Amino acid sequence: MQPRLIVAAGLVWLGPHRLLVQRRPAGARHGAGALELPGGKVEPGESPRAALRRELVEEWGPAAGDLPIGAVAEVLHHVYPGPGPEVLLIVYHVDAGAWQGSDWLAALRLEADAAVVAHDLAALPVGEFLAADREFIADVRAGRIQPPPLPIRP
Repeated sequence: MQPRLIVAAGLVWLGPHRLLVQRRPAGARHGAGALELPGGKVEPGESPRAALRRELVEEWGPAAGDLPIGAVAEVLHHVYPGPGPEVLLIVYHVDAGAWQGSDWLAALRLEADAAVVAHDLAALPVGEFLAADREFIADVRAGRIQPPPLPIRP
């Protein structure tokens, strides 16, 4: 039996009706080319919030370390088909509003073959997200998950 993975992810708000999400590299071992929320595994002894900040910096570059991380938006549970893991995903609201109206893409320093895209909520392509994210993203698109008042105060 695989151990349960704890993952911290960000629901990154570019504004009250627009999100930043990332596309996994085409050569990724799991979910190649799929959309996902930025984030990653929580390391032993690390808090989920600290893990999210670390992952944002690793995946998007130093400017992402200044994005305010707010409240937990949702805690998701997903079991991937064997031999995949069981995942507990803690999703935080993240405020990228300071990048709104600017060339936010220029602020990013992405890993090779990775991409970040902005989507209006009404146009979120739910079927392009990783399976673990789809139901949650559908709720976000439908307005059942609301952005917190922006700007977020950490």
